[in-house]
Amino acid sequence: TNKRIFPVSRNSGMAVAGMSADARQLVARARSEAHQYNSSYGEEAPPEILAERLGLFVHAYTLYGSIRPFGCAVLLGCVDKDTKAPSLFCIE
Repeated sequence: TNKRIFPVSRNSGMAVAGMSADARQLVARARSEAHQYNSSYGEEAPPEILAERLGLFVHAYTLYGSIRPFGCAVLLGCVDKDTKAPSLFCIE
């Protein structure tokens, strides 16, 4: 089976569409960003920060002709730990 929904951190997860190898790389990057934020600041990454960092990573792969852009789209869903407000971000 093709797994299409992945947990990122305790309060966030991703649903992916497209090439599964590219999607797995984005999931690994999102988990890494969440872990780095937690290690640096001692708290969970806010949804906006996590989405922005992942978006910048995806954007970097569109800047050069020598590397292939990602062939997948990602829905990043988060719940803010403090306000309990849900967030949904589309990253392509």
